[in-house]
Amino acid sequence: MKLQVQPRISLIDEKIDFCVTGLPPESKIKITASMHFPWAVSEKFQSFAWFTVDSNGSVDLSKHKPDSGTYDYIDSMGLVASLQKINSEGGNIAHNISIDDSVFIDIVCENGQDRECMRLERMFKLPEVKRHQITDEFVGELFYTENSNYKTIVVLGGSDGERSGLSLLSGPLASRGFNVLTVGYFNEKGLPKKLEEIPLEYFEKVFSWLKRNPLTCTNEIYVHGTSKGGELALLLASRYNFIAKVVASAPHAYCFQALDGLMSGKNVSSWSYEGRSLPFIPVDNDIFYEHHRHCIEKNIPFGFITTYKKSVERARNKEEARIKIENANANLLLISGQQDNIWNTHDACVEIMSILKKNNYKYKYNLLDYKDLGHSLPIPFIIPLSETLNLKMGGGVFTCGGTLKGNSFGQSDSWQKTIEFFMN
Repeated sequence: MKLQVQPRISLIDEKIDFCVTGLPPESKIKITASMHFPWAVSEKFQSFAWFTVDSNGSVDLSKHKPDSGTYDYIDSMGLVASLQKINSEGGNIAHNISIDDSVFIDIVCENGQDRECMRLERMFKLPEVKRHQITDEFVGELFYTENSNYKTIVVLGGSDGERSGLSLLSGPLASRGFNVLTVGYFNEKGLPKKLEEIPLEYFEKVFSWLKRNPLTCTNEIYVHGTSKGGELALLLASRYNFIAKVVASAPHAYCFQALDGLMSGKNVSSWSYEGRSLPFIPVDNDIFYEHHRHCIEKNIPFGFITTYKKSVERARNKEEARIKIENANANLLLISGQQDNIWNTHDACVEIMSILKKNNYKYKYNLLDYKDLGHSLPIPFIIPLSETLNLKMGGGVFTCGGTLKGNSFGQSDSWQKTIEFFMN
C-alpha cells in the first residue's frame, strides 16, 4: 500500500490530491483523519471513510465515493470537510485564535492487516508574512510581505466582533502577496461596545492611514466583508468612491436595526454618521419568538432568516434604508447561499443585482449563488463545518443552513474566485 498525497505541506485553504495505490482489487480500505487546533489542543476532531478498492488496486478520493463514513459524496477534501469533534474538555476553538503555528492532520489508511500513516501540515500563513499592530488612530492589524503586490484589502468580520478570527482569512490572503488590514468596528478603543450606531467616519481614519502608509499607499482600496461585515462593506463602497473592489460574502441589501437593540428595545441603527443613526429596517423580535416556538414544537432546526425576511416585507421605509450600492465606483463580487438560515442573503443579492442592472452600473458586478450553501465562513477547510451546521441552542437546534457537501463546495469555489477577483 502506498499513500500519494500532494502537497503534504500547504496553506490551510488549499486542496489536497489524495490517492492510495498498491491495494488488492475489490478489497476494503478505511481512511481516518485526525486533527486539533494549536490553540485548543483539548478539542480533537476526526473523520473517516470506507472505500471499495477499484480494479486497478487504487482509491482516488477525487474520483471515488465512500461506501460509508462521515461524508457521502466524491471530494478529495471530504475527510477535511467532514471532521467532527470527538473529544472536548470544555475549550472553545473560537477563543485565543492564533495563526502562528500550523495545523497537523494525521492520516491513517487500513487495508486488512496493512496499515500506513502520514502527517500533513496546513499553514495559516507563509513564513514571510509579517504582522503590524495599529493602535493609534484606529485598532487593527496589517498583514504583509516584503514583496507585496501593493494591493490592499480591508477585511471586516461579522456580528461576533472577534477580530482575532479575521486572521484566518488574512494569513492566506497575505501569503498570496496582498496587504491585508483587519479592522474591528465595535468593542474596540474609540468605538461603541455593542454593534449599534457604529460611526462610519471611523473608517475615514482607516482609509487615510492606508493612503499615508508606505506599505499600502494607493489610490485604490479593496474591501472584503462577511455577513454583517458584508452589509458594512457595501455601505462603505456606496459612500467612498476610492473603494475599487468589494467582495461581500452573505451580505444584505439594507441597513438594519442594531443587533443589541433588538434585545434591549433600543430603536437605533447599526450604523451612524456625524452622530445620527442611518435609516434602518426595524427588526421585530416577535417574529423570531414565534418562529423559534414553531421549530421547537416541530423538532426542526431554527435560524433568523424568517425574522429578517418578514421584517423587510413589513418595513415602510425600505427605499430609505436600502444601501445605495448603485452609487459605488467599485467592481463587486457578491456571494450568497440559497440555504442561508441567518438572514435572507439570497433575496438581498438578487435584489442588488437587479438594482445595478436597472441603473446601468458601469463597473463589473457578479453574483456567486450556491444552491446548497448556508451562512458559512468565506474561507474553506479551516473550521470544521460540523461546528456550524447544527448547534444546540435556546432549547432547540440552531443551524446556519446548507448541507455538508453544499457548504464545502460553496466555500471552496467562492474563495478561489475571491482570490482571482482581487488578483486581476
